[in-house]
Amino acid sequence: MKKPWNKVLIVLVVALLVILADAWNTGKIKIYYQDSEEKAQGGETKHTKEENVSVPPGISSGKEVRVLLSTSNYVGVYHDKVTVCGTKGMTVRIDGKEETYAPKEKVAFLSTKEKKQVTISPVSGGRLQLLSVTRQNRHPAYRGMLELNWTKQGYTLINEIPLEQYLYAVVPSELSTGSKMEALKAQAVCARTYAYNQIAAGRFRKYNADLDDSVSCQVYNNLPEDKRSRMAVNATKNQVVTKNSKRVQAYYYSTSWGKSASGKEVWETEKEISYLQSSMQQEGSETNGDMDLSKETSFRKFMTQTDIATYDKGSEWYRWSVVIPEKSLANRIDATLQECYRSNRSKVLTQQKNGTYRKQPLKSIGKLKNIRVEKRGKSGIVTQLVVVGSNTVVKVSSQYNVRKILAPGSIPVSLKKRKTSVSMLPSAAFYIDRVKSKEGISYEIYGGGFGHGTGMSQYGAVEMAKQGKNYEEILQFYFAGCEVAEAQK
Repeated sequence: MKKPWNKVLIVLVVALLVILADAWNTGKIKIYYQDSEEKAQGGETKHTKEENVSVPPGISSGKEVRVLLSTSNYVGVYHDKVTVCGTKGMTVRIDGKEETYAPKEKVAFLSTKEKKQVTISPVSGGRLQLLSVTRQNRHPAYRGMLELNWTKQGYTLINEIPLEQYLYAVVPSELSTGSKMEALKAQAVCARTYAYNQIAAGRFRKYNADLDDSVSCQVYNNLPEDKRSRMAVNATKNQVVTKNSKRVQAYYYSTSWGKSASGKEVWETEKEISYLQSSMQQEGSETNGDMDLSKETSFRKFMTQTDIATYDKGSEWYRWSVVIPEKSLANRIDATLQECYRSNRSKVLTQQKNGTYRKQPLKSIGKLKNIRVEKRGKSGIVTQLVVVGSNTVVKVSSQYNVRKILAPGSIPVSLKKRKTSVSMLPSAAFYIDRVKSKEGISYEIYGGGFGHGTGMSQYGAVEMAKQGKNYEEILQFYFAGCEVAEAQK
């Protein structure tokens, strides 16, 4: 017969082991595999296979938005692994089953074979930190709910969040919150208008999302929200840019070259867009007339003048230059042309024997012989570029394609006081010269501005705010004949 104190000792030992086990697991990552054949690793939790697959909810209403989150460096939208923790804890729901986790306790989801839907909600108004993604050398934290949806390519990750809170983290990602408050308010109104239009367009419907978080839409949570971004959003709550009581396309970009481009020039629309017109970026430009920079000589003269006072003149991107060796362009010209052709065949045309151009499958242009500007818009941006090869001649249309064709690659662009690398030519406002030297043939490109060039210049808005303009005056300058009004539900 065992003595009673032995039973007590056994109970105490078991209790101690439980406590130690809990302590050991604190801070460890619990991993959920999407493959029932994967083996659970030491100290990690595995969920077994479930046959029932939840149907994702539909696109959300205007009160909340569903934002498709990209991987690190915005490389893609399919995540092989998603690791999350809640700043104040979180609740994880997998196919209807819930489990709650302590603050900072990490959970990892590995996408392999099994189809599950996962939703994660923060506890007590906390944030969900995404440890498997980096933004500006940090792991972003999100308001609202995260939703993981399985695909064969990996998880898609969606952040469902109220629209106004979404804007808290768009404003600082698009414009420094050290800027004047009126410029930040203008940015908030533009971003809200743009978001409503993107939701209505349904570009991301195939992902069951309203928007994404990259430059293909507008950047979200690349930099975290702060007090000033919240102030700008709250001060303009529910306000959008309208004309005749309808929302407009409130485009914005970094910096102008002293002029803005028209919407027709940039997006190649059939008709002019009344509120997106090419105009000088200076005080009183609406009454001082305008310059036509569609002629090569006029554009070159404008770009080299130093006595024209414009809002963007102080920006380091106001004027820039880059010299690209012909060999560098030649090494990638065929691949770039074919990429542009696949995106839109009507924008990349091949010259025929009679001198006309038409769509046809692209082959190698042969040896690169010349690149020349074929056509400019009134603002000066290049809307057509001709690439001459030994085998064929190709005409490229649209400012976006032109900038891709002339991407500097690893060659840095020279600004006023520094050099920097860019993924494509900073803007389509440039002139180009083919130059021979002892080192060989190169293309010298001299340009100005950064971005597509239509709508609101962010640098210009900041300068206008410094000069005492309020956000409504700023927006009315950039969007002709428009006003700020309450969004229609």
